[in-house]
Amino acid sequence: MRSTPVSSRVLRAIAASALIALLISLPVSAHSGDGASEISVEPAQVTAGGTVVLAGSGLEPNSDRQINLVGPDVTVPFPKVTTDAAGMFNVTLTIPAHLPAGQYTFQAIGDETLTTTCQVFAAAGVTNVEPASEAAAMVLPRTRSGLEVGAIGVLLVIAIVLGIVLVWRAERFGGAERA
Repeated sequence: MRSTPVSSRVLRAIAASALIALLISLPVSAHSGDGASEISVEPAQVTAGGTVVLAGSGLEPNSDRQINLVGPDVTVPFPKVTTDAAGMFNVTLTIPAHLPAGQYTFQAIGDETLTTTCQVFAAAGVTNVEPASEAAAMVLPRTRSGLEVGAIGVLLVIAIVLGIVLVWRAERFGGAERA
């Protein structure tokens, strides 16, 4: 039995398959923000009922971010914000007056979850409440929806099938030239 060397057609087919797979996956991994993605809050210490300014930079341009305030046994969702063409946002938020004192975390959830901390002091007449558990304040990473996972899977299968077809055709027609 004689082994045949890998023909240049097979190598070109493999390279083409790899290029197609890369081009298909670019929208999934694209992120055109400038520099490191981050959010910040000013002031970092506020009394419940007061306002803060949450700002983000280095994010994907024209993308939506869900803003949450997570604290001891509570999550306060705020309206979504949209980054500008430079990948930045700036929004003024009112801290609910009923929140107990404690360390809170702002989350900006989009293609990744960015966080920053804020110390909230109880408003007059509100008692301090200790968290029931440490797990209540844990920040969880964003999970992909079934639609996103399905779309990525379909694109991956298309790239693999196309690569196999290209290699098969290269082998089939490459063998015809040698005969």
